Amino acid sequence: MDQISLVIILLAALAIPLIMARFKLTLLPTAVVEIIVGVVLGPSLLNVIHSNDTLSMLKDVGVIVLLFLSGLEIDFSLFSRKRNDLTPLEQKQSANAPKYSPVILAFLSYGSIVVMSAVIAFLLKLSGMFSDIWLAMILFMTISLGIVIAALKEKELLSKPFGQTILLISALGEVVPMIGLTFYASAYSPTAKSLWLLLLILLAAGLLVVRFKSFFKFFDRINKSTTQLDVRLSFFVIVLLVTIAESVGAEGILGAFLAGIVIKLLEPHEETKVRLDSIGYGFF
Repeated sequence: MDQISLVIILLAALAIPLIMARFKLTLLPTAVVEIIVGVVLGPSLLNVIHSNDTLSMLKDVGVIVLLFLSGLEIDFSLFSRKRNDLTPLEQKQSANAPKYSPVILAFLSYGSIVVMSAVIAFLLKLSGMFSDIWLAMILFMTISLGIVIAALKEKELLSKPFGQTILLISALGEVVPMIGLTFYASAYSPTAKSLWLLLLILLAAGLLVVRFKSFFKFFDRINKSTTQLDVRLSFFVIVLLVTIAESVGAEGILGAFLAGIVIKLLEPHEETKVRLDSIGYGFF
């Protein structure tokens, strides 16, 4: 039965994009349609697919890989200061660029989400429907980065300022609630770990960037099709940071997101990104 459920899921994953392309269904992103089909085939409706250890393992790994790919998509050039010594061509290109900063716009937009979440949480407490204001705020502040990035990638918006703005808002909506939930657990759970241990994740990420900064220059000289060292490095970084995150009481997906940022800062080749995309979006 475990294998049958996996076969049905893989068949649905293959058929959904083909059916959407055949009938030109573009109203919803493919990722959203896949979730809807999963609800229909799962225990909620038809109960064709049954949960098992194999699917649970694939689900956990899939979420981790998806958050890793999300961190890999962030364009860090948006955070750098604009140069004053631009060439005439660069000046012409900058004149056509958007006047707003995607980073500032993303932070302001997410700030408004935080404010609205606080208002809704307060109203829920006044109505007696939910008494824990802090937990309600964390819930309403959360954004599913995986769905958003899949939709942006499908519409080819990630390379544009609008897409990067939405990506940054979604990244904040994933990371800030995760950190907030860690603080919440530390305050209310007697078994929670010390918050200062979260710094170990950032320290490990920084050491990885420094240690492997020249990796892809060296990689060009030793790369073989049978070794795929760039993919091996990526999964080493993922597993290491996820392990550290879970060891200090944080969510594993926080470590996976930081792993994507680490690999991005190492400036991988475009072929490396294509291979990682194939693994993440093609299977997981």
